[in-house]
Amino acid sequence: MAQESGEKLLAHLIELTKDVSQGVYDRAGEIFEFTKTGEYPQRIVELAESFGMMIVKVEGREYQLEQIIEELRRKNEELEATLKRVALLEHIKTHLSKFVPESVKKIIETAPEAPDLEKHEMDVSVLFLDIAGYTRMSESVEFEDIHYLVERYFSSFLDDIYENKGDINETAGDGLMIIFQDADRVRHARNAVATAVAIHQKVQIINRDLGGRYEPIVINIGINSGHALVGSSRFEGITGTRWTFTASGPVTNVAARIGQLAKEGKILIGEETARRVGGHFALEPLGPQSLKNVSEPVSVFMVKVD
Repeated sequence: MAQESGEKLLAHLIELTKDVSQGVYDRAGEIFEFTKTGEYPQRIVELAESFGMMIVKVEGREYQLEQIIEELRRKNEELEATLKRVALLEHIKTHLSKFVPESVKKIIETAPEAPDLEKHEMDVSVLFLDIAGYTRMSESVEFEDIHYLVERYFSSFLDDIYENKGDINETAGDGLMIIFQDADRVRHARNAVATAVAIHQKVQIINRDLGGRYEPIVINIGINSGHALVGSSRFEGITGTRWTFTASGPVTNVAARIGQLAKEGKILIGEETARRVGGHFALEPLGPQSLKNVSEPVSVFMVKVD
């Protein structure tokens, strides 16, 4: 090959570089063969060295691209795995949101790694509502109808509870416990009473809509405000552990008893709630009332509604 003429050597070198330009590196070694000084004309050697350097740099760039592509592939796999986890968490969140109180969801979203679910003393307003005569009604009305009525009435309350920052804490077949929290203790008391008034109005509307099909339903409501221990309670049993998130203490107990005192669709509130909402709602004092399991009489007020 060393005896070939310059023209033939150049043609051969060009042929080799064309292969390389098409990504065929099998004959790249032949280009480096031309870089042997003394065996080939100097211009051929210089040209071969230039092509050789180009090949080295191209191979280096290709290696870098392969590394980048591999890194992108790995990142893409991680992203897909993350998206699957996010989708799963969203799926769980969507279903849990039907059962978990809003206050618990907010605590977990604020500190998902270590949510503070311990009980803390907080100023709250607690609302209890129940369907009057539920037991008697359940004995005289078909089960499917009872289920329909409870869902129809209670579902109509949700928007007003949410808009007034209430948190449904406990549910029973005939009642709800709702906790209202706010940095401004006057505001959460007013929110609780506003919710009660809205619920009273919704009940009247649905009663009219269902008139002739079902007997009108009566919802009695009791509200009390003050300091309570708000957080989680854990109950241990043979079958496992159950957690609840609630407000406990005298304020809650009195709210429940006031709710039991309410009759004929009345909205009754404790003295502290009345003090906070005075001037915003028409109230009628009912005087001190003796409540079950409450040692001292409690001043109770009725919220006047149209």
